[in-house]
Amino acid sequence: MRGTAVAKIVLAASMATATATATAEDMTADQKQRVVDRLAAEVSQRYVEVDKVPDIEHAISAIARSRELRDAASPEAVAELLTRELHRFDHHFGVQWRAPDAETRSPAGESWFAKLDRQNSGFRRVEIMDGNVGYIEFWGFDEVNERSTARVAQAMAMVASTDALIFDLRQNGGGSGDMVRLISSYLLPGRIHLNSFYWRSSDSTTEFWTLDRIAGEKRPSVPVYVLTSKDTFSAAEEFAYNLKHLNRAEIVGEATKGGANPWQFYELGDGFRAGIPIAKAINPATLHNWEHVGVQPDQPVPAEDALEVAYRSALTVLQKDQGRADPAQQR
Repeated sequence: MRGTAVAKIVLAASMATATATATAEDMTADQKQRVVDRLAAEVSQRYVEVDKVPDIEHAISAIARSRELRDAASPEAVAELLTRELHRFDHHFGVQWRAPDAETRSPAGESWFAKLDRQNSGFRRVEIMDGNVGYIEFWGFDEVNERSTARVAQAMAMVASTDALIFDLRQNGGGSGDMVRLISSYLLPGRIHLNSFYWRSSDSTTEFWTLDRIAGEKRPSVPVYVLTSKDTFSAAEEFAYNLKHLNRAEIVGEATKGGANPWQFYELGDGFRAGIPIAKAINPATLHNWEHVGVQPDQPVPAEDALEVAYRSALTVLQKDQGRADPAQQR
C-alpha cells in the first residue's frame, strides 16, 4: 500500500466523464462545485467507515462554501485543500489532479511495487550487530512473488542464528498485506490469525493467517523489536500492530502515522481523482485498528534514538537470559 494494508488494493478505477477538463489555469466556481459534489457522492457511496460519512459530507459542504476554496485558483491548490480536509478523517484519503497532457509531457510515474521490485524489495540493510543481535531495515512491503519471497528468505537466513531481532520500519511506507503475513510467519509458531479486512462493497471479511511453510526456519521465541516513527505507514503499521498485540514484539520509537484502511482511486472528472478507503483492518485481539491514532510504542522515544534504545534493551534481555542459563554466573 503506498498506502494499503493489502497487496494490489490500490487500483485506478477507469470511469470516463463527459465534462470539460480543468486546465492548469484558474478554475471557475462551477468547476470547483462540480468536483466537490462528485467527491461527496463518491465518499458517501464508497467510504468504508460508514458512521463517519455524515461528518465528512458536512465538512465537504463547508469547504464548498469556504473562502479557502474560492481563493484556491489552480486545480493543484483545490486538490491540496480537499486532501488536507479529508485527512482529518482518514490518512488514506487523497485528491489528485492530472493535467490533460500529463501523459504526453512526461512518462508515467513508477509504481510503488515496481520501485520495490527494482530495489531489492525494499531491503537496504541486513546485518549482525555486536552481541549477536540481528538488524533488518527496509522501506516497503513488496508484493509476494518468487523474487520477493527469495529476498525475504535470504534476509532472514542472514539473521537465522542471532539471539534477538530488530526490524527497522522508521522509513517504511507500507505495501502488501501478503508480505506482512510472509515476514510475520518467520516469527510465529504454527498458524496464527494476524488480521482481517472488512470490505464495504461486498459486506465481507478476509482473514490473514500466518503461513505453515516458509523458506527457512521459524523463530517463534527470539526477542523481537520493531522501530517506528511518525512516517511509519500502512502495512508497516500493520506489521507492528499485529506483533504488538500478539505480545510478540516490543515497539520502540514514535507513534506511527495512522493509516489502516486500504484505498482505491475513483475518477471525479475535470482531471481530478480521489483515493477513497474502501476496506478497514480489524485486529482479532483488539477488534479495532490503528486508523488515525497510529501504533503506540511500548518504549516511546524520538525516532532517531530508537535503534540505540532497542539495541540496549535487547542486550539487557540477552544478558539476563544468559545469566539464568549459566549457573556459574549465579554464584
